[in-house]
Amino acid sequence: MEHSAIADNLRNIRESRNFSLDRLSQVTGVSKSMLRQIETGKSSPTIATIWKIANGLKVSFTNLLRKPAVRAEVRSFTENAPLTAEHNHYRVYPLIPFEPEQSYEIYYIEIDPDTAFSGEPHAGEVYEYIFVVKGVFGITVKGKTFRVKEKEFLQFRADCVHEYKCISKKTAAAIMQITYLQ
Repeated sequence: MEHSAIADNLRNIRESRNFSLDRLSQVTGVSKSMLRQIETGKSSPTIATIWKIANGLKVSFTNLLRKPAVRAEVRSFTENAPLTAEHNHYRVYPLIPFEPEQSYEIYYIEIDPDTAFSGEPHAGEVYEYIFVVKGVFGITVKGKTFRVKEKEFLQFRADCVHEYKCISKKTAAAIMQITYLQ
């Protein structure tokens, strides 16, 4: 087990909830002194203790064990090859892929003038958010077309056919977030 990950995760969760060690001890049933030793990396908690902490905080067991990502990097929206449709006039660049630990994925999309792309309905309770960064989109949802221009966004439940169209004279671009609710 990675003791520094447990220490960091426990401290971060406690601080994000504005819990004192006393309060953390109350909700987890683990002594204040043991929690202090875990947070400072001076104690190696048993699996039973980790379960008590996870249950008390109502977080997953792996939330306490996982080493948090600490890397930071600047990347270009278009550094990877796009997924294309409509004879390459509709381009989708994956930015943040879906992972089971998170409930969303993010894409950068570009669509050339007079191009339309029809998206299939998503299964389940799924929402799309389109943040327009350049140009003007015509987005049709359930037969209603919304005109969304630069610095505006549209949110909609994506359980129906939806269409994106560039209605500006130059290529339009947007950030698309797809969120999956459970």
